[in-house]
Parts: sequence; structure tokens; C-alpha cells
Amino acid sequence: MSVTFSLENLVYAIQLTDTPTGATYGPVKSMAGSIEAKVNPNASTATYHADNKVKGVATSKGATEIELGIDSLSKQVRADVLGSEIDSNGVLLESPDDKAPYVAIGFTAEADNGGTDYYWFYKGKFEVPSANFQTKTDKIEFQTGSIKGTFVAPEFHNKDKAVVNSKDEDVDAATITNWFENVYVPNQTPAA
Repeated sequence: MSVTFSLENLVYAIQLTDTPTGATYGPVKSMAGSIEAKVNPNASTATYHADNKVKGVATSKGATEIELGIDSLSKQVRADVLGSEIDSNGVLLESPDDKAPYVAIGFTAEADNGGTDYYWFYKGKFEVPSANFQTKTDKIEFQTGSIKGTFVAPEFHNKDKAVVNSKDEDVDAATITNWFENVYVPNQTPAA
């Protein structure tokens, strides 16, 4: 795992299918200007004891919570990732009945090895983002937004994310070059 210091290229793709035999995604689209990404894998660790000492450790990983600090979401992105609609007048309409689709998200982060880390998180749903509004004062204060999502492993390959560094010598250069052409799906072979 690299030490990173820059976040860029935030993209998304709507998941179209996810079955034991395959997963498909719509086109990869730009999501928003990225400010920060907080990724919490919700892992837990437990130990068991016998004969007055620790005899074993077990770990478990739950759903991954991701909070994205962003500059703004266009109405088309909001409609895509939240399941809202845009009416014939071009107005975004949000409803309590909106059903957010599963999406994949990807981004890059510059790494301390001089390369770039490339990420895909495969299957998640976003919740309606909060918003901050503030009156204008004599000091400029930008009001940026954030959006939260919960991500899990797809049924198809049971991997919740993919990550590669551009300096990895055992990775085909085309994998890096084409990272955002489509959602990277590993080997298209079902999980065991």
C-alpha cells in the first residue's frame, strides 16, 4: 500500500448486471472534481483465549463506507447515481421514491514511489448528499459538498475493489493505460 498525496480523476459507471457468471457496467463518466476520499472498510478483529493466553485472532471485513469530498455534482450525475429524474424542462426532480442504482467508482492518487495508484470500487449505492449554504460575507468561504456511499463485493467475483500502481513491474502497461476505459473486471471467471 502506497503513501498517497493527491486525488484526481473521480469517475463512475452504473452497474447493469451482476450474476454468478458475469458483471457488466455502463460507460465510465466523470463524476466531480475531487477534494478528498475517506474510505472505511469496517473491519473488525477478535481474539480468543485459552489456558490464560491468546490462542488465535480472527478478522472480518464488512461493507466499505466511502465519503467523497467534491466540488459539485452536475444534475446528470445526481440523476445517474441517485436514481432521480430530469424533466423535459431540464429540471432535476428528486423524490422519496428514487432508487439509487449500484455504481462502481474509480479514481487515482499520486503515490510516494513516483507512480500513481489506480482504484475501482465495484458495487455501491450513494445516499442523497447533504448541502451547506452560507450567506456571503466580506471573507470568501467556499461551500463544497460531499456524498456518501456504501460499497460491497459483486456477486460475480466477490472482490470489493481493485488497485494497481503505475510502477508495478508485473502489470501489463495496457491495464494502466485502459484503466478508465471500462470498469476493470478481473479475468471474467466466477468466484469459487
